[in-house]
Amino acid sequence: MATKRQVEKKLRELIARMDQANAKVRGDLAEALPDPRVIEISLPDLRASYWTELSNGAMHQLHAGSPDRADIRVRVDSDHLVELVDGQKSLFTSFVGGQVNIEASFTDLLRLRKLL
Repeated sequence: MATKRQVEKKLRELIARMDQANAKVRGDLAEALPDPRVIEISLPDLRASYWTELSNGAMHQLHAGSPDRADIRVRVDSDHLVELVDGQKSLFTSFVGGQVNIEASFTDLLRLRKLL
């Protein structure tokens, strides 16, 4: 099982990678989710949660704990999250296989499907 420290490092890497993404990638994400969204990442095996806001195709500061409200909730075990961020696992395959659970409005799920 990955530690909280490892998970936080990987989530910060993901945020930094998105900040460095080219304009097309960020534009596609901003188009898919045009309004700001609070994203919560829950790690049941660590009994931990983190959240960030996604707006204009970029993720903002990472926060520990649960937000007051979340528009999109992602539930994944710590080791699997590390493998996803490292590119060892596919988000689509993990989602279909049940290793990643995503809860969002029907509209957001439809918008997100083209990114998966």
